[in-house]
Amino acid sequence: MSFFWAGRFSEKPSDILKHYYADEMRLPHFMEALHWWDKAQIVVLAEQKLAPDDAIRNLVKALDAMEQEGVVKAREGQWNVIHGGEEYMRKHCDEGNAGWLHLGRSSPSLRVVASRIAFRNFLVQIMANVNDLRDALMNLAEQHLETVMPGYSYLQHIKPTTLGFYLMSWIEPLERDYRRFESCYRNTNISSVGTAEAFGIEFPIDLERLDELLGFDAAPWNARDSIRNYDYMIETYMALALMHNSIGRIAMDFLVWHTVEFGFIQAPDRLSITSSTSPQMHIPYVLEFVHGTSGLTAGRLMEALAITKTASDQLEMSTLLNTEFVKCAEESRYAIAAMCDLLSGMKVFKERMAQVANDYSSQVGAFIEYAIREKRMAYRTAHQVLAKLMQRVAATHTRPADIPVEWVEQAAIEYTGVGIGITQATLTEIFDAMHSVRQRKYRGGTAPERVVEHIAHARARLAEDRVSLVKLSDGVVKAENKLTGAFADLKKRVLAA
Repeated sequence: MSFFWAGRFSEKPSDILKHYYADEMRLPHFMEALHWWDKAQIVVLAEQKLAPDDAIRNLVKALDAMEQEGVVKAREGQWNVIHGGEEYMRKHCDEGNAGWLHLGRSSPSLRVVASRIAFRNFLVQIMANVNDLRDALMNLAEQHLETVMPGYSYLQHIKPTTLGFYLMSWIEPLERDYRRFESCYRNTNISSVGTAEAFGIEFPIDLERLDELLGFDAAPWNARDSIRNYDYMIETYMALALMHNSIGRIAMDFLVWHTVEFGFIQAPDRLSITSSTSPQMHIPYVLEFVHGTSGLTAGRLMEALAITKTASDQLEMSTLLNTEFVKCAEESRYAIAAMCDLLSGMKVFKERMAQVANDYSSQVGAFIEYAIREKRMAYRTAHQVLAKLMQRVAATHTRPADIPVEWVEQAAIEYTGVGIGITQATLTEIFDAMHSVRQRKYRGGTAPERVVEHIAHARARLAEDRVSLVKLSDGVVKAENKLTGAFADLKKRVLAA
């Protein structure tokens, strides 16, 4: 039983209560965050002389014993996770000493401070993973600037493109994801120390010093908002769900391309399985997992939103949202690692991509561009001439490379009454898929030079984001080093006394 419940209740808590109140929070990252605050609390109590010297000495000895034992191991053995530090210290010193640890704190503020610390640590890792995926996509795109393939709409060929252009189409979404995670970090890394039960504290504790030692960047104006609103958690869930929506769509595209019917790519053996009955199968198993993770993440976002549909003073969100997010973050890490590994090792069948791009009419729209630019034909007129031509092409199953120039002239005469005057050599050129790719050389286009420019810009932006991420993580590391140094000085001083 929680030691401070004994004076209120006559029964020991059931295992059911233990499950919901304690075990849900019995997670290493959460216990380490609680320990960080306990350590900072002792330092500030000593610096301000808010607790008696004997109490400080005993708290220091107890916390040092916990660190010698191992923080997670020591806290796992306590019934009460939230107050595990105080519970542990009660076994090393009496209540008159251990009880000072709780000055200016409460169960809700302990939960939220630890949750904010844990969430920000996860966010740093997630942002690093996003940057790894951006890098992996660009590395592969650079290798396939001229790997021509069909572009799709409704899974139908629409225009020729390149694999490099396709891969780069996911870079800006991931850049936006990174910005969203930066926003999540800013909104997460707001201090909740000194908020107590949501109404502030009655003691002149140096909250700014606590913020400094815990690595918080900002302070709240309203204690109730600080520990009763969990939008920073929901924002993080949303950002993760958005990112994995994109990653899941890439995985689905790759799953389609991996089929025998498409034959565009093949996953490396290390990421694949085969069938127990049909050994000819080469199953890109990780892609199924990556795609499935997007659904799980979206589902957990819905869970999170549902959990927060409560009266505004209820606190289960601070337990359940934190616990579920650990699973989200872990699944995200594996999914991105799998996608990066796939991108670095998958086979790309360039000849097959080029064959499909050229043989199934994705490039015939280049006729419209030619007719407008060279023959000054109105867009819609050129479109309708091409439509006439395509009726015949479809009926005869003719490859674009085999379309005789006479068919084009006949289509033009049928629709406009006059021929267009195009040679077979010109028709062969404009019906080459790569020619069509190169023609789209303006902003946002498929032309290789545009993709090269995009990669250069994206790499510069990635470099900037990596620097900014180092600054975020360095801020936390500096705070931890300050706390480690302050506690070491305190320990040396009190033990020498």
